[in-house]
This record gives sequence, C-alpha cells and structure tokens, in this order.
Amino acid sequence: MKSSACIEMIFTEVPFLERVEKAAEAGFDAIEFWNWDTKDLPAIKSAAEEAGLAIASFQSNLGGTLIHPDHRESFAAGIEQSLEKAQEMGAPSLFLLSDELGEDRSVRFRFPELSEEAKHQNILDGLKMLAPLAEEAGITLVLEPLNIYVDHPGYFLHSSAVGFDLVRAVDSPRIKLLYDIYHMQVMEGNIIHTLTSNLDVIGHVHVADVPGRHEPGTGELNYANIFKALREAGYHKYVGFEFEPTGSSQVAAAASLALLEG
Repeated sequence: MKSSACIEMIFTEVPFLERVEKAAEAGFDAIEFWNWDTKDLPAIKSAAEEAGLAIASFQSNLGGTLIHPDHRESFAAGIEQSLEKAQEMGAPSLFLLSDELGEDRSVRFRFPELSEEAKHQNILDGLKMLAPLAEEAGITLVLEPLNIYVDHPGYFLHSSAVGFDLVRAVDSPRIKLLYDIYHMQVMEGNIIHTLTSNLDVIGHVHVADVPGRHEPGTGELNYANIFKALREAGYHKYVGFEFEPTGSSQVAAAASLALLEG
C-alpha cells in the first residue's frame, strides 16, 4: 500500500507549500489536497517533485451537483477541467462528490423537490456521462460517500452500499469508490468486511479515527487490524491520511505510518 498525506489537515503548523516537504520528511509516498482552483498548482507540483513525492489525488468538483439534471452539463464541464489538471499534475485519481459543498464543507443545495429515487438515477446518469471523459483522460474518478451525522448533513451519498452499486452499474475502469473509513464508521461500521469484500471497485481509501477525526489509534477503530486485512486482501493503492492531529503533526504522522507498515 502507498501512503498519502492530506495537507489540508496535516502539517498545518506551516504554510501550505511547506507542508509538502514536511510530508516527505515524515515518510509519506504522496500528498493530496481538496479544491485545486484556489491553489498554485505549478508551485505544488514543483514542491512535490523537489521533495520526491507523488500527487495522489485532489478534488474534481468545481461547482454544481450530480443529483440534479439541470446541473449535469456545467458539472461535467468542470470535471473536464479537473481531468486536464490531473494530467498536468500526474495525479492518477480525483475525488468526486455527489453534492456541492460550501467553504464550510456543508451541503449547499438539497433539492427537496426531488425524490431519493430521482437523485439516485441522476447520479447514475451523471456518472455514465463522466465515465468516457475519465477513460479518455486516463484518470480515475473516485466517488466519495460522506457521513451525515457529524460533518455533512444533507449529503446524498452517505452509504457505501449505494456507492458500490452505482460504481458497478456504471461499469467503467475509471469510475471507482473512495472508501473513507472515518465517514463509514460514523455511518455504518463493519469496516473490514466491507473493505475486503469490495476491493474490485475501491480506488482510494481515506483514514481517520472515530470520534474526532484524529489520527489512527486515538479512537475506537483498530487500525492495526484494518491495515493488516487490507494488506492480506491485496490492496495496493493509496491510503490517504486525512485527519486532524491531536498534537504535533510529525508525531501523529509517524504513529500513523507505523500502523500502516505493520
């Protein structure tokens, strides 16, 4: 497995670009971040290359939502821009959200006039539109379920089972699921079985403990066993560490990587 540090949440003791070197010093293989349209991408790429790190992923959404058909064309146009940026940055995948989040990460539009069935179908139709774009670009879009109990009330895709079903229905090698262990522990638990039973459609894994979204080992999850199960099941893609350190980022990162390496 390869490790990636989310520099939106870790190493925040230093300015953004300096976090890249901090991630390298800690022993991560790559970095990842959220929105790209507010960042200096050439500077990030240069810093990563200088530090010897890959860029694992960043967010593809540029506005709009998958759950409303009126947004579909403009939404897809934004994803096309993000796919081009991923190619420029050498990132193999991009995070994909079902809903539009505001600056505070809350859901901006809920569309109560649409039924749950209609929203589900709209997401499926949207993903089928995006699949050939991702295939042509050679970039994987990883669709992320989020929790609605703590962080993102109103977010449509809050079930891993629904996410897996959507990915399988699209049936594209470039549409996968981002399985965020923190979010799915809040929503449903049963982490190891769910992960190891669905590796064929998982393209990226995110890590934080529950409660608090802090580093592994601070909460209720047995990350030593989770990582062991992933290794034994043959998972070889990125594990992205997306947590808020309880103290020093360096100490939290070292402890997290030690668990990953077993």
